[in-house]
Amino acid sequence: MKQRIIGLIDCDAFFVSCERVDNPDLQDKPVCVMTGGGNKGIIVSRSKEAKSLGIKMGAPYFQVQKMFPQAICIPARHFRYEEISFKVMNIIKSFSPDVEEVSIDEAYIDLTGLNEVYKTSYTELVSKIRETIWQEANVPVSIGVSSSKTLAKLASDKAKNCGGIFVIRPNKINETIGEENIENICGVGRQSAKSLNFHGVFTVADFVAKENVWIKKLLGINGLNLKFELMGNCISGVDADTQAPQSIQDTKSFDDFTDSLLFLHSQLNYHVHNASRKLRRWNGFCEEVGVMLRTKDFRVFEQHIRLEVATNSDFSLRKAAAKLLEELYNPKMFYRSIGVELRKLSYNEEIQQSLFEALRHEDDKLSRVLDDLEQKFGTEVVKLGI
Repeated sequence: MKQRIIGLIDCDAFFVSCERVDNPDLQDKPVCVMTGGGNKGIIVSRSKEAKSLGIKMGAPYFQVQKMFPQAICIPARHFRYEEISFKVMNIIKSFSPDVEEVSIDEAYIDLTGLNEVYKTSYTELVSKIRETIWQEANVPVSIGVSSSKTLAKLASDKAKNCGGIFVIRPNKINETIGEENIENICGVGRQSAKSLNFHGVFTVADFVAKENVWIKKLLGINGLNLKFELMGNCISGVDADTQAPQSIQDTKSFDDFTDSLLFLHSQLNYHVHNASRKLRRWNGFCEEVGVMLRTKDFRVFEQHIRLEVATNSDFSLRKAAAKLLEELYNPKMFYRSIGVELRKLSYNEEIQQSLFEALRHEDDKLSRVLDDLEQKFGTEVVKLGI
């Protein structure tokens, strides 16, 4: 198997960075982006200056205004953030067509062989990518580089505190991350970590030293794939495929942990809107909605619901997702992320409905009108309630 070189590019404090693009005077100031309006606003993104003041993710605006009057709180403009994201992604794609967009502010890039194309080292190449994104989009990014997605993800996390670039070299994996706590690895949940700890596995080095048969018995094929990825083998490659998706997910970790149900609803609505808009772009319909909550200690709770009518309606999908969130939410827990998944998708060309058959697909023209309005005027022009 040819060794791949994978990079993960992650925009830093993305919503705040976008606001600074439009207003450079916000540089080096404690800036917060919030959803909602007035005293009902909830903080969803913070600059490093705001974090240093002690402002928490999910804190209500009225509280921040009272305790931190020096903080600058700005209503979120999600469509503007998508415009800037589009620009950033196109810059990344100008270096390589092999780019997989993970979220609005994250993307994997397959760098394999580009050192020869650009006649430079991989480190110098990613430095050039980072510099170009800053010069052309004014967005700071952190880039992790290694020979697998799992290692690139870990490297990107470390890059945020290491000058913006961190490389885990294939021949120095154990030396670089061998002592990394296994709980810090993407894909290792709390229960898996507890099982591994019980068997004396606490670090990456402990994990990769285990026999394949043992790992597969304990964690299944996914655990075995994780071992190979941590050893530098690219099991899951960069997928730049643009075919109609079989499912649509939209999720993002919070900057800080939260137990606020109001904040969770706000974030869930944002993810549902993103996912349903992608679905409408494909002229698709969804028959099943799922909500995922990940706790502070990496436990994952998820639930799905089958819809009576396949739909691409913001209103219908938000209503179903909100119901699932209410069932999953535990006020005694702190959460690190929330997400939505649209499953059992069908598309226009697949629908052959009889004239005498009851309506089975809801193509929401109102949501499409809102899409057009957002395209022209931004997300704050109309607010949808549930």
